[in-house]
Amino acid sequence: MKTRNTLVLLVLLAGLFVYLKWFDKNFEGTDAKNEKKGKPVQIDRDSVTSVTIRNSEGTLQLTKSEDGNWRLESPVKDRVDTLAISTLFTSLESLRMDAVRTDKGGALETFGLTKGEVSIKVNGKNPVELLIGKDAAIDGKVYMRVEGKDTAYVAGKDLRDQGAKGAKDWRDHKLSDLTATQVNRIGIKTAKGEFEIEKTSNHWSLTKPFKGRADDQKVTDLISNATTPRIDEFVADTKDLASFGLNEPRATITFNAEGVKDPVILQIGNAKKIEKPEEKKDGEKKEPETPAAPTHVYVKLSSRDGVFTVPVAIESLLNTQPNDLRDQNIMRVQSDMVDRITIEAPGREKIVLGRSGEEWVRKADKQPDQPVNGGAANKLLSDLTTMKVTRFVADVAGDQKQYGLDAPVATVTLSSYSTEGTPETKPGDRPLAKLILGKFEGAAGYAKLEEEPFVVAVPQTLLDEVWTDPLQWQELKVQELKAEDVASFEVTRAGQPALTFDRDKDKQWKLAKGDGTVSQGAAESLVNTLANLRAVRWAGATNAAEQGLDKPNVTVTFTLADKKTGKLTIGKNTPEETWNTTLDGKPGTFLLSKPDFDALNASLIEVPKPADPAGGAGATNTPPATVPTPPNPVPSPTIPPTTAPAPEPKPAADPKPQQ
Repeated sequence: MKTRNTLVLLVLLAGLFVYLKWFDKNFEGTDAKNEKKGKPVQIDRDSVTSVTIRNSEGTLQLTKSEDGNWRLESPVKDRVDTLAISTLFTSLESLRMDAVRTDKGGALETFGLTKGEVSIKVNGKNPVELLIGKDAAIDGKVYMRVEGKDTAYVAGKDLRDQGAKGAKDWRDHKLSDLTATQVNRIGIKTAKGEFEIEKTSNHWSLTKPFKGRADDQKVTDLISNATTPRIDEFVADTKDLASFGLNEPRATITFNAEGVKDPVILQIGNAKKIEKPEEKKDGEKKEPETPAAPTHVYVKLSSRDGVFTVPVAIESLLNTQPNDLRDQNIMRVQSDMVDRITIEAPGREKIVLGRSGEEWVRKADKQPDQPVNGGAANKLLSDLTTMKVTRFVADVAGDQKQYGLDAPVATVTLSSYSTEGTPETKPGDRPLAKLILGKFEGAAGYAKLEEEPFVVAVPQTLLDEVWTDPLQWQELKVQELKAEDVASFEVTRAGQPALTFDRDKDKQWKLAKGDGTVSQGAAESLVNTLANLRAVRWAGATNAAEQGLDKPNVTVTFTLADKKTGKLTIGKNTPEETWNTTLDGKPGTFLLSKPDFDALNASLIEVPKPADPAGGAGATNTPPATVPTPPNPVPSPTIPPTTAPAPEPKPAADPKPQQ
């Protein structure tokens, strides 16, 4: 019985042995499979906490901080170049190694793999150390092995080249890792003085030596110029700062930033001298030496150890002055936030322009909204929010009388409007900016924002757009009729008798009195222009003598089918080739475009062609027909010099509004 049990046990053990051999053959471990695929090393960069590199220059220790950034801990403390560490991990993750042989007969020593010429140790979840030895017989390949294993491999030499780098190659060559979005306060000190700028509500403002708006883009550029220069050289011996001009730096720039505990201080020292070329031997002719312009400057950053050289372009910061960073826009307002434009002037009615959908209207108490010249309103708003000051006159207004700001010629207030209140605001207007316009002389005048202390000069063209006469804001559409409703019209031109025109039974135009063939094209062009009158702009109140309306160039009276009448009077022209014009029933004088004037002033009577002389080409022997003389003949009207029918008028484009 005992023998039988023993035999059964032996059989079972034999079966188990066979199964284990089969399982080992068909179900290899991950390491074995990876090794057969040429990837005996598996790296997960996210789980790596540090990297130790040993090469001919010594040992480098790289560690990952809690915020995920890599730092060099030895032989110096500094930031690691993100591209360099990323490239290292990419090389490790893509590394393929082909096994050569195991260590028999001193192969590892032969391949330089006993200790390795370069060692890269990755610490973390799955620590591993690679030893890299000599060049292999295959071009571009080197010998490698994994520490703790005796198998030698051949692999590409990229990883060895990265492991052979010195500390300076691993250090971040970007001067600072600060970004413009992080920085919220800057202090600058140079030989020319000190000033400070601060960011509030995503906008930069000067706070010292005076308060004023700063140009956001210019400040962003300053931050970039100070923090992003590429380091050319890491200076080893930095004990004697005086030798670099850093004991008394030419400029000190202090950055305060969100998420950074201590201020980051940049100091700019001396320019790096250019080494003199070797002197020529005796007897050789020497050229006169011209000092070479420096290309790099010494700098020091409080957040990093050591002294660096960066391109000389950083010296532009030495000349930066507060006015260089000032916002030169007249005001800092976004045009799409503006719902109201209010214009006030001494002795004038207050003008309030408001948005109504996409259009502008004039707002008045207890009166319906009136359409206005929307193009002029948009132009004024655009210029107020984008126009640059001519110069900064005074940082403090002081005696406002000298600038005419005590009695301004006009004030313009931009405001937003809300029909509903909030916990902080009430329904109605919320002023965004109020511009005070003072004395103007020549091409510029003085101005000041009510909420800011300083005085600036602004172009005369801005005042030209601030229309203080309500009549100037009238809509450009002066009259809109149906041309076919015009039943008759009379044209009187300076120095000429009046001509009256009626429609005949076929709706054609004819002279009401006298003889002559009417140019139907010219007459229709005049009527179409009259029916669809449009102003280039409104000049304002009518001054008949000044505008030539007391002695008009052209007067057109007309009668409509419903017996209503109208009168158009055209006076002097302007240097811009527009004509002062009035229309009965419309207050004020508007400027008529040249194409419209030409249509209203064109010759309306066709001139008969002269007959060919006798015997001339094409002449016949047929005697000319006798034209009967009508009874009670009427003298022929004087025909203006222009004989060709006027072309159909084209609608005048809205010009840029002006005073």
